[in-house]
Amino acid sequence: MDYRKLCVDIFGTDSPEKLKEFAKKAASYEQLYEKGDIINSRNAGRKPKIGSEDAEKMREMYASGESVGQIAQYFHVTRPTVYKYINIRKRWEEDNFVRVRLDYMYDDELCTVIDVDFKHEKVYVENQTDKVLLTAFGVNKNPDWEAFNDFLESRCVPRTRCGMKRILKENELNSYDPLQMIERTQGRMAEDHHWIRIHYKDGEEQPNFLNK
Repeated sequence: MDYRKLCVDIFGTDSPEKLKEFAKKAASYEQLYEKGDIINSRNAGRKPKIGSEDAEKMREMYASGESVGQIAQYFHVTRPTVYKYINIRKRWEEDNFVRVRLDYMYDDELCTVIDVDFKHEKVYVENQTDKVLLTAFGVNKNPDWEAFNDFLESRCVPRTRCGMKRILKENELNSYDPLQMIERTQGRMAEDHHWIRIHYKDGEEQPNFLNK
């Protein structure tokens, strides 16, 4: 490959000095973007990032009587953004069939909230990050029950693993149940930084959904 010609085609020059200058500008631009100082073509600016602490504060403000409009103004975000976060609280508190919640984490970052209705085999997903690769189901925002089960199995020992009887015995399990395995291992895998935090409503015992 003629790299000199390629540089000319892409950058309009093959001068080492000019290419270094382009590299410095690119690095500077990236730093500004990370700080949120880059203004877009409509002068709208970069959207504020809502972290887990801000999301929880939104829910607390809503619970204390603040309106959606007031919360949106406080955080400089749109109303739909506020609804996205407060609906998680409402569903968890008000839907009697949602008894289990999974927080899909990447290190300390909350990536996806998964609310589970075992009775009707329904899953409700709310991504808390724009980084699609870090979310539980990728671009799929409405996973079905099969996709949910596949996700659980992907975060623990597969059912086809050799020596499964021994593994179940070591984990004090009578049958293969991914959720119970995740409860013991937090869904941690050697090849990535994801893990799962499980919440049971009202201190309930974990339901055995694979062996009804």
